[in-house]
Amino acid sequence: MSSGGAGGDTGRPVQPSRAERSGATHRRRRAEAILAVVLVAAGLLFAATQVRGARSTATPTPSTSPTPRGSPSSLLAFSVTGGPNALLAVVGSGGGRAPGALVLPPGMTVVVPGQGDATTEEVQALPGESMRVAVSNTIGAWTDHYAVTDLRHLGRIVDRMGGLTVDITDVFTVGNDVLGPGPTHLSGDQVVAFLRQKVDDTATRWASVLDAFLAASPDVQPGDLTEADDATGAAALLGTAAGSAAKVAPTQDVGGTAVIAQQPDMDQLVGQLFGTPAPVRSLVQNGNGAPGIGEAVATLILPEGFRVVLSQNADSFDHATTEIVAIGKQHLTDAMEIQKALGVGKVEVTQVPSGLADVTILVGKDFKG
Repeated sequence: MSSGGAGGDTGRPVQPSRAERSGATHRRRRAEAILAVVLVAAGLLFAATQVRGARSTATPTPSTSPTPRGSPSSLLAFSVTGGPNALLAVVGSGGGRAPGALVLPPGMTVVVPGQGDATTEEVQALPGESMRVAVSNTIGAWTDHYAVTDLRHLGRIVDRMGGLTVDITDVFTVGNDVLGPGPTHLSGDQVVAFLRQKVDDTATRWASVLDAFLAASPDVQPGDLTEADDATGAAALLGTAAGSAAKVAPTQDVGGTAVIAQQPDMDQLVGQLFGTPAPVRSLVQNGNGAPGIGEAVATLILPEGFRVVLSQNADSFDHATTEIVAIGKQHLTDAMEIQKALGVGKVEVTQVPSGLADVTILVGKDFKG
């Protein structure tokens, strides 16, 4: 329901503390990133105006064997707060696959359905459910659980484990101790100090700590988590992810103003780690004016194998019926799956490419969330 690159969001959910946390620097960077993609957004809006004159209502017969979606691994959106840089990761375990972990780098700009563009630091500041939606949208696969802890609790867990042997890539000083390079045994306080520094290699540091942490099959207790959808389930998943090799998500710089996920490398790496197919791209427009539409729609369609590449307000808020438009007949089954997930709407087809999405969703008043 908000613009993910152009335009404003008149119905954005209220997050009183976000502005305080992001600060002027983040606001300026986000504004510059928006300018960097304005031409893409302009092209998208032009294409959208053409869709209305070129689409036709479809009455298709569903495929008897739709492409299966979803992850063979159970996935956890894992957030460790309390540091100057984002410590975000996705951990996967089970499903007959080797465990894996993916670090989302600090400062990376991602699309938060219903709230537009945000850095990974801003994603960490969201409530847990919203954080899970943002992380799931970023990797293009639904995370079954989410868990949040902080550096203080992480240090306690590490001490309970007897410390961690972390592969440090450079010399690191804690008080009078000079640590690294190479495999180095760290106490809980040293791990906290290692991750709390504001440095450019935070993503590498976080990946090396996560590697060691998961390799030790940590005995995480529900009380170690400050927020979770299912503390017992999340703790169990962390404890069974031994053998994970934490990778850092590939990124690219956009004109020196923003860092975003590098595609298709990102989706390929996620598929290798967790066994997920590349997500189907969707564009969500809020046509009923209700707050929270972007996130509500994302919560329903992300588990079905979709990604929201842009969410914005429609031309008006008086649309009675939800319209789900497949961009080409090849995405007709995808549009029908969205209709099923939302429980409302009519499916249509257009041959006019959007240049960005495979399916567009104009949310009407029939959608109640």
